[in-house]
Amino acid sequence: MTVLLAVVALVLTVVLFVVCRRLQAAAWARLAMHEALVDAQEDAQACKAAQTDAAVERANVEHALRILWRRLEVVTPADGAAGAFLRAAFPTLPPPPGPRVLESLSGGKHDHAEPLSAVTCPKCEDPTCVARGKCDDFWGADAP
Repeated sequence: MTVLLAVVALVLTVVLFVVCRRLQAAAWARLAMHEALVDAQEDAQACKAAQTDAAVERANVEHALRILWRRLEVVTPADGAAGAFLRAAFPTLPPPPGPRVLESLSGGKHDHAEPLSAVTCPKCEDPTCVARGKCDDFWGADAP
């Protein structure tokens, strides 16, 4: 009878030991999952802060472009391509102005000035043309 009690006590000890080890493993797994969750939340906050910083930088660049945009002068097809690229990146920018119309104080024109009636492209007659007078070079055969 004592041998039977000793075997039962030994089995209960082994079962208790196995249950304790499993509980410890579950606690460690729960702790690891909590740490992973905290790390994921910190990463999400860092990403959100980086996106906010990027949005602020984009707004700053767009503000600077708006200030400089009126100084942009589209004369060559390369200038038109640069203006089109900037408008694609920043769609809120208006169409770039064409070459500046210069008029002297006495009402006469300078040799290098465009006439005041040159508000539309002479080839495609589009007021928003990005390569005034050179749209065939810029667009090829399918000018707008």
